[in-house]
Amino acid sequence: MDIQEIVIRTGRLDFPALAAGDGPVVVCWHGFPDHPMTFAPLAQHLVTSGRRVIMPFLRGFHPSTADALTYSDSITLAADAAAVADALGGPVDMIGHDIGAGMVGRVAAAWPDRLNRGVTLAVPPPAALTKLFQDPAQLQRSFYLFLFAVEGVAEAVLNTDRKLIDHLWSTWSPRLVLDAAHKERIHEMYGDEKYLDNVLKIYRANFDPSRFDPALVDHGGRTEAAASKPLLVLGGGDDGCIDPRYFVDIHDGLAPGSEVEILPRAGHFLHLEQPDAVAKLVLDWLSR
Repeated sequence: MDIQEIVIRTGRLDFPALAAGDGPVVVCWHGFPDHPMTFAPLAQHLVTSGRRVIMPFLRGFHPSTADALTYSDSITLAADAAAVADALGGPVDMIGHDIGAGMVGRVAAAWPDRLNRGVTLAVPPPAALTKLFQDPAQLQRSFYLFLFAVEGVAEAVLNTDRKLIDHLWSTWSPRLVLDAAHKERIHEMYGDEKYLDNVLKIYRANFDPSRFDPALVDHGGRTEAAASKPLLVLGGGDDGCIDPRYFVDIHDGLAPGSEVEILPRAGHFLHLEQPDAVAKLVLDWLSR
């Protein structure tokens, strides 16, 4: 599979992206601590099936956009996904993992005309997440959210080395053994202090409304509501980030026609661990 770097020019920002294949577009949004190339094994299946796969770098996670994270809230990132869809002649199919899953879920809720078929990986849509913070065991899994909110401490932990990044990968996907090339790719991205600073900006926006773009604040009621477009929601049975129990009985936060599947023996990075199984489910969903 030939992967090229392209630039998607939008009215919001020019987004660098990795792209492969020809045909109807599928846009794949990555999360943390991650890189667009984690989608490569899944992209291979999509390209073989006749799709063009575009894997953008999140705002702030490429040299050309490293200084573009003035606002770091979840609505800003979702608006980015909607803008990319527009630039590609949307609506388009979207797959989102982790932070990217939240982006796809929010597009489905607030900008449904930009989305054709949507898939979320490892994180349920926003309207389905309300009970997570009522569970002490889940709060323990989510320790990094609170660590990242503590200025000075978070920077010290992240900037020392990549041990925390490795810990998150190994606990979130305990069966996964990263190949050396991809581990180096992850280490290179999250060894850069500018990108680490942008990670903290995104997570701190969860608790700090001053980091929200005032031009988008009116979208907040819609982005956090139940999606108006059906979604395929996939999770891993061994996910150490979000307890798989939180993928059960979430249909109140989803549009009618949505589907939820938990893949056994897969963790948070299920599309890297089980690309064949994920591709089968995704291609079936996209073809309907």
